[in-house]
Amino acid sequence: MKKLKQLIDYKNIFSLKKQIIIIFGGAGNLGKSFSKSLVSAGAKVYLLDLKKIKINHKKIVSMKCDVSSKKSVVNCFDQIIKKEKKINSIIYNVYAKPKDYYKSLEHYDFNAWQEALSINLSGAFLACQQSIKHFKKKKIAGNIILVSSTYGLIGPDQRIYENLKKNPYGGKFKLNTPAVYSASKSGLIGLMKNLATTCGKFNIRVNCLSPGGVFDNHEYNFHKNYKYRVPLNRMANWTDYNGAIIFLASDASRYMTGSNLIIDGGWTAW
Repeated sequence: MKKLKQLIDYKNIFSLKKQIIIIFGGAGNLGKSFSKSLVSAGAKVYLLDLKKIKINHKKIVSMKCDVSSKKSVVNCFDQIIKKEKKINSIIYNVYAKPKDYYKSLEHYDFNAWQEALSINLSGAFLACQQSIKHFKKKKIAGNIILVSSTYGLIGPDQRIYENLKKNPYGGKFKLNTPAVYSASKSGLIGLMKNLATTCGKFNIRVNCLSPGGVFDNHEYNFHKNYKYRVPLNRMANWTDYNGAIIFLASDASRYMTGSNLIIDGGWTAW
């Protein structure tokens, strides 16, 4: 035990110095918030999304990537590995909103369902597949973090959408949590558990982060309904998950795999 204590550098246990981290879905608010926190801990971050974004930071690089295309995902990995020689962690933080995303289930278009699953879940498979190949080839103690949701664990409380004047994301359909969102987020948790048990012997860790709802200029009634269900009596801010993502990416969680870290203000405690 004394030797173990000597080996652990508690002062730098959250350090990500010299780490190369890819964030899929990096152009959104959560992805950008993740990137800033990871860089502050010492990492260099690649933000992958359908469109490149302007970034004024030498340790944050934006790249175009279509996660529904194996060719696009492989090409991005090849480019990053060629430049950096290694990748330490990936974070999959992608979900799609196809046309008529908020339609009721009985009228939901099957093509829209398949499109969402292709991006939300099959894209995660492609990202995991390429990262695991790289980790094994280079014998890297790699790290995979899949961003799921509380709605991957429990059914959504559709009552929080009652009495809303409009859908803040536009369109003619009432705001709700579609079944395809819950199905794909639950699928990520299943994927994570499978990969954790098969890749552990290669010192590859795989975990999920399941966040609760984030305040995104929602109207008063929605915010009121939502926070009523939360023991901490508020929705999350974009920065509330930064500590968790640093923890999962760093040596602070080095004995953690196959786990789903739930940060939801207590939503799932009821």
